[in-house]
Amino acid sequence: MVRLAVKLLLLDEEDRVLLIHAKDPKTLAECWYPVGGGVEADESLQAAAAREAYEETGLRDLPTGIHVWTRDHTYEFNGETVDVHEEWLLHRVAHFTPAPAQLSEYETTTILGFRWWTALELIETIDTVFPPQLGKLLTDLPTGD
Repeated sequence: MVRLAVKLLLLDEEDRVLLIHAKDPKTLAECWYPVGGGVEADESLQAAAAREAYEETGLRDLPTGIHVWTRDHTYEFNGETVDVHEEWLLHRVAHFTPAPAQLSEYETTTILGFRWWTALELIETIDTVFPPQLGKLLTDLPTGD
């Protein structure tokens, strides 16, 4: 079964994107990925985005996002294979320090921290970033709000 997910490109005033740093409990591999998660049956993409932003970062009053990408993807994490259909939303936000408000028990054991990244830093890093081409995708986004 394919899981519907919303992924958030939270961009601050300097066009830095907020990513979550996590460790796979089985393989111990570390990676960076955007805020987001599953869309519940009764939720719109915007409602799911607002809920995920609050739960994972503590951000309240998420501005309405602009749909920028769609991606079908299969990944492995914690020994499980997950098929996901992702809807990507761009949200312009004021820079803030993430303070998770409602992580699941699973997230508290896998999330190591957060970082604001520039597109160039993402292109140049040797760290594992999902999706791998995120830096390049960010440079191709239209400028402005």
